[in-house]
Amino acid sequence: MRTQQSVASKRCCIVVANDQRGVRLSGALLQCAPSARPAPAVTQGFLRLAARRATRLASPINVLVCAQDADRHIWERPFWFTRPVNRFISDPGTPTSLSTAGAALSIATKDPSCLIAILPSDFWVARESVLMDAIEKAFTQMRVMPESVATLGMIDSHQENHEDYLVVGPIHAQKGAVIQARVNRPEARLAKQLITEGAMVASGILLGYAQAFAARISKYWPHIAQQLLGSMESECLPAAERKFSTSAYQQIPRSAMNSMRLSPPTFPMRAFRVQGSGWCSRKVSEL
Repeated sequence: MRTQQSVASKRCCIVVANDQRGVRLSGALLQCAPSARPAPAVTQGFLRLAARRATRLASPINVLVCAQDADRHIWERPFWFTRPVNRFISDPGTPTSLSTAGAALSIATKDPSCLIAILPSDFWVARESVLMDAIEKAFTQMRVMPESVATLGMIDSHQENHEDYLVVGPIHAQKGAVIQARVNRPEARLAKQLITEGAMVASGILLGYAQAFAARISKYWPHIAQQLLGSMESECLPAAERKFSTSAYQQIPRSAMNSMRLSPPTFPMRAFRVQGSGWCSRKVSEL
């Protein structure tokens, strides 16, 4: 137990919880893995599951949440334990990718060698242990290639035409696969072809060292990175929530802000395959 707590204390977990639909759970979703027996925690909703998942990966004091201020009444209760300084809040019109990048940069400025897991809150798995094992294995591989960022690609999804797919190259046992392209929600026939050819469902989970995230953000969006770092350093109340609004970033072209995506291929990374987790995206229930 002490070893697990020691490991968790050296990590940070960023949960992207900006969608108020995340607290709802559709009966259709529970049917996408009929052989699995959902744990009682499933009824708590996606955000509560995401919060529990985050505290399994990192110490509660190292859990950060990126959310929309307008949805505060939805996400604040599941993430009651997060300190104000660990809340990166977007005002209407500000993309959550901006606050997520800000969260990653804030970690990097304090501890570049900190391992980060960025978790979306829009999925459910029948077997959490399989997902946790996959994340732990990926973290282990990050020590071999600290300059890389990784994602998990699911290959046991039941929703062929309601997912985003990663087209990958040859898979290396230790280093995963290079992501060649991303196909967003293809029609059923193309989805089946992609699966046959070895494509993986994009999980949206990102893993890597803080310095690797910071290096990529600074390389591909240097102006945005400078603005984010400058605004966080100039805040008068360092213990307060971090706010992200369009008025605060007027010097950043709107087109550049909207084009920021922490996902492949815009954000280069490698993919590790995960099978047997019973992955279900919230997209299938059309919430």
